[in-house]
Amino acid sequence: MKKIIITGGGSGGHAMPAVAIAQLLRNYEKKSGEKIRILYIGSKKGIEEKIAARNHCAFVSISTGKLRRYFSLENLIDFFRVIKGIFDSLVIIKRFKPDMIFSTGGFVSVPVVIAGHFTGTPSIIHEQTVDAGLANKIAGKFAKKIALTFEESAKYFSAAKTEITGIPLRESIFDVDKEKAYSLLPVVRDLPVVYVSGGGLGCHLLNETMQKILPELLEKMNVIVQAGNANDGKDYLNLLRFRESLDEKLKKRLTVFNFIEEVGNVFAISDLVVARSGAGTVNELIALKLPAIFVPLAIATGNEQFKNASIMKKIGGAEIIEEKDLTPELLLKSINELFDSGKLTNMKNNLQKLKNFCGNEKLLKLILQTLNLKYTEE
Repeated sequence: MKKIIITGGGSGGHAMPAVAIAQLLRNYEKKSGEKIRILYIGSKKGIEEKIAARNHCAFVSISTGKLRRYFSLENLIDFFRVIKGIFDSLVIIKRFKPDMIFSTGGFVSVPVVIAGHFTGTPSIIHEQTVDAGLANKIAGKFAKKIALTFEESAKYFSAAKTEITGIPLRESIFDVDKEKAYSLLPVVRDLPVVYVSGGGLGCHLLNETMQKILPELLEKMNVIVQAGNANDGKDYLNLLRFRESLDEKLKKRLTVFNFIEEVGNVFAISDLVVARSGAGTVNELIALKLPAIFVPLAIATGNEQFKNASIMKKIGGAEIIEEKDLTPELLLKSINELFDSGKLTNMKNNLQKLKNFCGNEKLLKLILQTLNLKYTEE
């Protein structure tokens, strides 16, 4: 039996690639007959524990602190949290005795990778974005291998360690029956579908803006909203109350979720996505050839979300509305124009030309090499 620790979190952008890796390993286990045991190490307050539970992964949490690039008294407190996180990880590693560690980034991953280095446990870290995050820059010094989605990220790491693999994507988003998806989701079938998501944690600005234009949108389309826990969960409750206030005709066209685990069903019936532009989201939409309007997170390190969104915009598969420009009027106009002008069809055609960055096979091969297990081409 091989044992693997998967770590990464703080947001869905780090947790969902971790789930994709777990799914890859489970599928390999079924096909090969090899026994693989997975332990997910995450933060105490992140969304990783719920995601791990939904995917039947054993989960433990460690102490962690945010790594800031600016002066703050919180840095001193968080420094000691990170040190405690290293000791927490050392105890877990000594007990679990993993053969390797796979990290998808985020602050929680740094203590785990460092502890792995001290115990002689090899680590692979995955960098999802064009501009490497601070957590991965630190963890990269202690890792055996660094897998990259984009070649542009290589400048941040040792050339001897890096390999361009693409990003891990959940296989469940591809293996979807559209008819079944329609039966599972309460939408009006002869109307288009817009999916709105601020990511796993939610986005108050996007939720609030969307709620103001929903009455007009629902007159001619279905809207599915993943509200997340933005605004301490109040956005989700507000949207549920708003839905209840609608007449029966419009109520049938609005679906509100806190968090959507099996998002493949939603993608399968969606015509347009309005979302943040984390690396995972952008790459899933590229793989599915699904047009988008992106509202990049303005405070993202190195403006990484804007750069992610630009990959789709350059080919004509997405539009970008920056936070500073976002208004209900502009968002409503942008959505309506895409549907009314026929531009949406052109965007779908343009996306067919864009390279798929899915790295599942390359990453699986890299993991199996580290575990000294046989990789067989399908």
